[in-house]
Amino acid sequence: MNIRILRIIFFIPTLFLIACQPPAEVNKYIPPISKDFFQNSQVINKSFDDLWDLASLISNDSYQLSAEDKVLGEMVFTFSSDDVSKYIDCGMMNDEIYVDYIYRIFESILDGQININFESINPSSTRLSVNILYKFISKETGTRWMFETNKPKSILVGNPAYGADPYRECRSKHYLEAGVINQIGEFGLIDHTIE
Repeated sequence: MNIRILRIIFFIPTLFLIACQPPAEVNKYIPPISKDFFQNSQVINKSFDDLWDLASLISNDSYQLSAEDKVLGEMVFTFSSDDVSKYIDCGMMNDEIYVDYIYRIFESILDGQININFESINPSSTRLSVNILYKFISKETGTRWMFETNKPKSILVGNPAYGADPYRECRSKHYLEAGVINQIGEFGLIDHTIE
């Protein structure tokens, strides 16, 4: 058989195999859904001293007390979690939660700082304010998203998929903020006058 005919016989099935393959998947990033402003300040019906003493006991597996200054009315807790999607929303990549996608591809961690401020309103009530600084870190690439309660952040990723939006937005789900406020609020009656 002629070499030319053999090449054609080999080339035609190869062409059909290539033509029948599905097109390469294009990654599509969808940013997180905008959330309403989270009310991170509440008045609790406890004196400053009583609430301060009780709040210093709220450390748990998720967060631990790292600093306190009673004169300034400030407590700082640190936290760290591998369960990133429980606390923050960075949108979707295709049909997958983006932070889970980052964890699967590069591994990641979420840590940060919980800042709690206490302000005496009168002898029997105290305003409690919670603000959290989040640090979402891709372990392999070192990419960091740093943002706060009610202050989402968009960053430019270093190597986005071809044709994909190069910006990624991350925001708090306010799960941790609500948990801290509720845990402290259980020590006293939360006034429904929210400020």
